Amino acid sequence: MNTERRQFTRVPINAKALIEQDGEKHTASVVDVSLNGAHLKSSASLKQDSTLSLSIIFDELSPPIKMFAKVVYCNGENYGVECLEIDIDSMLQLRSMLTLHNNDPETIHRESQALWERNSQEPE
Repeated sequence: MNTERRQFTRVPINAKALIEQDGEKHTASVVDVSLNGAHLKSSASLKQDSTLSLSIIFDELSPPIKMFAKVVYCNGENYGVECLEIDIDSMLQLRSMLTLHNNDPETIHRESQALWERNSQEPE
């Protein structure tokens, strides 16, 4: 298993999120997002290393970005989640949103290519 952690460009964003964990639903604000996860602010009591389903909602007109994620840090109401699994439609929508809100779209392209290559090489 590859334990190398790559830094991804984080983009501040104004979005809401729905967290589903252990049959409970919670809301959160998205502080920033990257191709590899998000920084959330929520009053939910999420535990580090726990997994959850996350839906990031930008507006009523766009479908939510859905991912299965792991809580990698907790600090009060601030949580960092790392994307473990995301469907292709959500990944393409996330990539488009990051490209739109970033001053260097080429960086997002390189990061998404590296992420795609890494994920396609990992054994099942």
